[in-house]
Amino acid sequence: MSKQDFSIDKHAWSPSLIPGPIVLVSTVDADGIPNVAPKSWVQMVAFDPPTLMFSGTKGNPTENNIEATACFGINVVSEAMLPSVVECLRWRGPERIKKAGWTMESARKISSPLVEDSPAHIECTLDRTLEMGSGFIVFGRIVAASIDGHIADAPIEERYRLLEQTCFLEDGIYTVIRDSVGY
Repeated sequence: MSKQDFSIDKHAWSPSLIPGPIVLVSTVDADGIPNVAPKSWVQMVAFDPPTLMFSGTKGNPTENNIEATACFGINVVSEAMLPSVVECLRWRGPERIKKAGWTMESARKISSPLVEDSPAHIECTLDRTLEMGSGFIVFGRIVAASIDGHIADAPIEERYRLLEQTCFLEDGIYTVIRDSVGY
């Protein structure tokens, strides 16, 4: 099968060559005011110590809060949450949380809150940041994780379907992970 040239500009990718799992990064500022921001450039970078990264923008409230408090939450976005996540981009700060209708809850090991509506959470402490081109990469050490009990207790072949994790493909197009394939 022959290949043809494809743009290196991700904005032009259709289909997306690198789908991104959608998460809500939850933080708190120095005054205790919570903030939630959707992100889709997130992934594991090390097993030991367990470390993940996400790419954001230097100077945005989320990244500023993380630098000030040295922690953040990763909240998995399920299919049921996706409409409010897409819509929330219209608002900022506490207004975003209120208008999206999310309920915040305390984390177990960090000062940042978590989005209760999320089926799974990862709590992180800041390891380091890195500026690369237009990106601002945040590395977080995973210090706690939690998942809804009905997902954890389900047979392994059902867990991804129940999690309903969403991924960003390109502007206005998303997918839900429903199937898993074992080999």
